[in-house]
Amino acid sequence: MGDRMAGNVLLSKVESPPLPMPSIPANASIGRRWKFRRNLVIYIASQHGASQRLLADVFDLPHSRIGAIIQEFRTKHAR
Repeated sequence: MGDRMAGNVLLSKVESPPLPMPSIPANASIGRRWKFRRNLVIYIASQHGASQRLLADVFDLPHSRIGAIIQEFRTKHAR
């Protein structure tokens, strides 16, 4: 009874429908695609509990830049 139908897909209690993935134009440069993927990883990691300090150390970016990336994704790509 804990299952529900979403479209034609059966979902369990812990699963949810996939979020729409933000995308960039197909003609974007390699550098722009790389930076977008890096920023997407930063945003997703922060949503799953990684601290901004940890992300700043991992990606060798200033803490303020990590905060700006997260805020940018919240405003542009959040549901």
